[in-house]
Amino acid sequence: MSEQRIHREAPLEVVAPMTVIAGVTAPARWPRRRRVAATVLLAALVVVVGATARWPLSVAPLWTVLTAGSVVLSSLALALFVPSSGAGWRPDPGCAPCAIVGLALAVAGPWLAIETAHDGSRAAFALVLSGAALARRLTEPPVCERP
Repeated sequence: MSEQRIHREAPLEVVAPMTVIAGVTAPARWPRRRRVAATVLLAALVVVVGATARWPLSVAPLWTVLTAGSVVLSSLALALFVPSSGAGWRPDPGCAPCAIVGLALAVAGPWLAIETAHDGSRAAFALVLSGAALARRLTEPPVCERP
C-alpha cells in the first residue's frame, strides 16, 4: 500500500527516445497530438488546394506530384507548432523570430503552388519552400539565445 502511495505522489517523468541525425535531435516518435494535427492540416490543405486549383492529375502530373509533396511537408512543419503532450494548449513557437520564418515558409509553399497552378517549375519552388520550412522548424532552437 505504501508503494502505491509513493508511486502516486512521485511526479511522472516521461522521456521520449531521441534520435540524432546529422546534428538534429528529434523525438523518435511524435506525440499523438502532433500526429493528429499533421493529419488534420494535411486534409485541410488538400481541400484548399483541391478547391482552388482542381488537382489536374492527367493535365499536369508533375505539378500535382510536386504540389502534393509541398502540402505534406507544410502540414508536417505546421504540426510542429502544436505543443507536445503535457505542455497545455499554448502553441509551441520556439524562438519567436525563427518561428516566424518557419511559419511563413510553411504557408508560402502551398500558397505559391495554388497561385501558379499547373506550372511545374513554380510547384518545385513551392516544394523547396515547404522543405525549408520543415528543416528550419526541426533545427531551430527551443528558446532564443541571449545576445
